[in-house]
Amino acid sequence: MDLSSELTKFLNKYSDYETNILKPSLYEIEDCLKGMSKPEFWNKYNTGIGVATPSPIRQIITRIKQPDKVVEKIFRKPEIFQNKLSYDSLKKMHDTIGVRIIVYFSSQLSLIDRELRNSKSFEIDHNYPPKAYFEHEKLMRLGLSHIDSKQKESGYTSIHYFVRLKESSVHVSERPVFEIQVRTLAQELWCELEHVLSYKPETRPNFSAKRRFQILSRDVSVIDEHFNLLYEELIHNQETVKYKDDDLLTFENTPKVLSAIGIQCALIELNPILRALFSREIKTVGMFLRIVTPLRLTTIRNNYISITGHAPNNIELISTLSNLNQVESKEAEIERIQAHIHFQNLDSDPK
Repeated sequence: MDLSSELTKFLNKYSDYETNILKPSLYEIEDCLKGMSKPEFWNKYNTGIGVATPSPIRQIITRIKQPDKVVEKIFRKPEIFQNKLSYDSLKKMHDTIGVRIIVYFSSQLSLIDRELRNSKSFEIDHNYPPKAYFEHEKLMRLGLSHIDSKQKESGYTSIHYFVRLKESSVHVSERPVFEIQVRTLAQELWCELEHVLSYKPETRPNFSAKRRFQILSRDVSVIDEHFNLLYEELIHNQETVKYKDDDLLTFENTPKVLSAIGIQCALIELNPILRALFSREIKTVGMFLRIVTPLRLTTIRNNYISITGHAPNNIELISTLSNLNQVESKEAEIERIQAHIHFQNLDSDPK
């Protein structure tokens, strides 16, 4: 069989594989990952009362490998894919499904690692243990010394896991191993730019450019470290902060103020919560606590359930509450709560 016919036959085979194996698996993977994207999923990692939930995930990206990339990889790595354009090569290719989890700060990498190692949905393939493209000393500081440390000449940094679904509609013998890459937002920036500038094997940069990539990688690592130190400082301040009524609401004291009224907020919720309060001129601890009563919180929650069918999240709750500043009657309060819910619901509807 000539190469053209063989390639056509293989691409048809890959199309069937994508339809019957990869797409059903990807839908199930995405469903399993939904929970991890929710701030409340990470409540178990709270370090203390009044400290914001870590909510580490910035973004989860999934993809199925394009056919041309599959073929290119088979010919680029003949030592792995000895049967070339075959079904056996597809089963040996462990990145036909790719998942990328992007966290905000490097100390949050250990949270993702723990979740993947203890997942009810995924199991790490013992034949392909995780690999971390990090300096070993940094892995130790992050509590990830159990992961093998690797180095790439370019300065690429990321952690790679090879996993499969524990439960799936795909038969266990056909269930694909897939790759999860975990990295910080700063590392993602470097990887995206490196990918654009030098990904193709035939266009690898010259020595001077390689050297600049390495320097930029170190610079990004330093920036990443500084942002992580700021994050750790913020968490420490939230743990130790004390507040008075006339104190301005801040990222440090707001989680503790909210916890006093029974609300556990996430780190990523702080900015929209403070924006909502400040837009209504509710800027101090005392001003906020004066508009909060157990009855108001219950009324808002009950109206949300009645109108939208679900309880309000923290941002919706505080945003609605902020509209009750200087409301004088119970009737006006109910009207304003309902109007705000209807407005939010209308604003969130797809046009």
